[in-house]
Amino acid sequence: MLAVSTGVVALMLALASLLVELRDDPAALGKRYEVAAVLDPDRVDEVRDLPGVADAAARYEVEAANSFQLGATFRLIGFAGDHVAFEAPPLAEGRRLRTDAGGLPEAEIGVGTADALGLSVGGVLAAQLPDGDEARFRVVGVVRALENSGRVAYVDPGPLEGSADEPQVAVKVAEGAAPGAVQAALLELGAEPLEVGGAAPDEASFLAVLAALLRAVAAVNGLVCLYTLVQTLALTARERRGTIAVLRATGAGRGHVALLLGGVVAAATLPAVVAGLALERWVLGPLTADLAAGYADLELSAATVQALAVALGVAMLAAAAAWWVARRATAEPVVAGLREE
Repeated sequence: MLAVSTGVVALMLALASLLVELRDDPAALGKRYEVAAVLDPDRVDEVRDLPGVADAAARYEVEAANSFQLGATFRLIGFAGDHVAFEAPPLAEGRRLRTDAGGLPEAEIGVGTADALGLSVGGVLAAQLPDGDEARFRVVGVVRALENSGRVAYVDPGPLEGSADEPQVAVKVAEGAAPGAVQAALLELGAEPLEVGGAAPDEASFLAVLAALLRAVAAVNGLVCLYTLVQTLALTARERRGTIAVLRATGAGRGHVALLLGGVVAAATLPAVVAGLALERWVLGPLTADLAAGYADLELSAATVQALAVALGVAMLAAAAAWWVARRATAEPVVAGLREE
């Protein structure tokens, strides 16, 4: 029970860290740029010349509806050039789109879009744009996108140029440069810098609640560990009541009894912690990640810091349990224990 509880605690902490990363880190959503700004796409070359800018590209974003199911909405995202350099969720099937392909323009759709519309590689995505025009794209790939619940599609930007409300410029900050300095330079250029974060604000608050809930579950499992340790030590102390009484009769105090019980619990907790962390890394983590395999590539192995925190937490619980049981064991008269001996 202690090993399983330890594994569950490590899993909950890993999940909470993942949710915080999705909330705060744009790279977790496949974004490879740090700054964005509302600016005329024709001025991208001016942005590239700014100090601290490694690369920049025009970005178009449009909320569209399916032409045959107007209630099924999704987000069309287009980059001037290769979008992979700026935004590229993991590819689940198919290939990346090519903007120079003949025939219908190509699209990579999120798993959420594929599920909602029943599309797969080779299908046709029919999008009703806000200006009333229709754009059709040949689906060439499906990506594990988390943004907008996976209801996105990366497409050729041509059909979006006249429909995007605020054409943006995505900016990759050069190594060693400060994003704040790049934003200040964009302001001087007349652009309106936008914050590039993880999840959308409404989704971010939900992820924060989930992370707090998972930490609460981890705390409850910690209490289960404490209860298990106390019960185990109480049974041990009851079985060794006479031995403890003899030790007390020869001068052992409460601290000595606590050390004795601490040795007993250490012999149980050390292999349990190792087994629990192994259980999380090789069984619980992969099983949980497989549940979302269609939507995202998740890494749910507890980090080194988290593993050390779990081990330290179990050690503190073991020490608290040993002290508590030692206090109970030394509360009775020595003579009562000697009678059993």
